[in-house]
Amino acid sequence: MKDKVYLDRSKRKYKGNLHLHTTWSDGSQEAADVVSAFKAKGYDFISITDHDVFARTAAFDTESFTVLPGMERGGLNLVPDEDPGYHFGVLDDPTIKSEKERFDHLQTFEVPIPWEGQQSPQKLIDEMKAHGNLVIFNHPEWHLTRFEDMVQYDGFFAIEIYNHATEWTTSSSYGAAYWDHALQNGKRVYGIAADDSHDHDPNCKISEYGGGWVSVEAEELSQQGIISALKNGQFYSSSGPEIFDFRVVDGFVHVECSPCQYIMFKAFPLRGPFHVEREKGELLTSGSMVIQKGMNYIRVECVDEKGRIAWSNPIFVADLAEEDEQ
Repeated sequence: MKDKVYLDRSKRKYKGNLHLHTTWSDGSQEAADVVSAFKAKGYDFISITDHDVFARTAAFDTESFTVLPGMERGGLNLVPDEDPGYHFGVLDDPTIKSEKERFDHLQTFEVPIPWEGQQSPQKLIDEMKAHGNLVIFNHPEWHLTRFEDMVQYDGFFAIEIYNHATEWTTSSSYGAAYWDHALQNGKRVYGIAADDSHDHDPNCKISEYGGGWVSVEAEELSQQGIISALKNGQFYSSSGPEIFDFRVVDGFVHVECSPCQYIMFKAFPLRGPFHVEREKGELLTSGSMVIQKGMNYIRVECVDEKGRIAWSNPIFVADLAEEDEQ
C-alpha cells in the first residue's frame, strides 16, 4: 500500500467561503461590504454566489484576497410531491477549456427553471459544466432531497455537508449522510462547508458570517490556485476545528488537528465509525486508524468541545494500491 499525503502541516492553507449572497440577488449587503466583512474575519477568499446572477469579480482581488467568480443556480419545489427542489453552487473553472461561452459579469438567468421531470437537475448540471464551471450540490437536507434522486445525478464535484444559515434558521444544515450515500454508491465527491449568508447584522446574536468554511492547501492564492486545489480535494471543511495534517503512512491513516473531544474515522463498507477517545481531562490533537481489508473509503471528523466539526475529504483506498496489488 502506498503512502500518501492529503494535507501537509508545513504547507500554507487558505480559508474561504464558497456560498454567500449580496444585493445582486436576495442578500442585504453590497458586494464590496461583504468582501470587507470577510477580510476583517481573516478569510483569504470567497465566492459571491447570488441566485441566478453570475458574478465575475476580479475587481475585488488583491495580493492577499481573492474573490472567485460564481453564482447559485436552481429551483424551489416547483411541483409539490414531484419536484423536491434543488440548488447548485457554480464556480468558474479556469483550468479547463469551456465547451460554450463563459458567463459574463452580472449575467442573469431564467427563474423559475421549467420543471421537466427528474432529468431537470442533470440538464442544469450539464449546462453549467459546458460553460466551464464546477458544480456543488447545495444544502440537500434543507431541500429534503431524496437519496435515490441525488445518486442518479452526475457531474457535481462536491456536496455541501454543512450550511451555516440553515443550521440556525431551520436546523437543517448537515449533509454528511447524503455525502456518505453518494460515496457508497461510487461517486468520488468532496464535502464543502459554507455560510450561505444573506444578511449580516453585527448586533445579531448569531452571525451568518464565519460559521462554515473550507481551508484549501493551494500553491498560490489565486482563482487558478484555489480551483485546482479544490478539484484535487486538497482541502478540509469546518464549522470550528482545524485539521493540520492528514496522510497515510504504512497502512495507517493519521490526522493532526486542533484540540478536540474526539476524532471519528468513517469507513465503508465496514461498520463504524471508529472513535479515538480522549483520556480523562485531555483533549485530542491527533489520531490514527489502520486501513483494513475491504475498506472502500475513509474520511475523518474531528469534533471540538462545542460540538463543531472539521471534515476531511475521503481517502479512496483503491488509489493507494501498489501496481502488483491492482
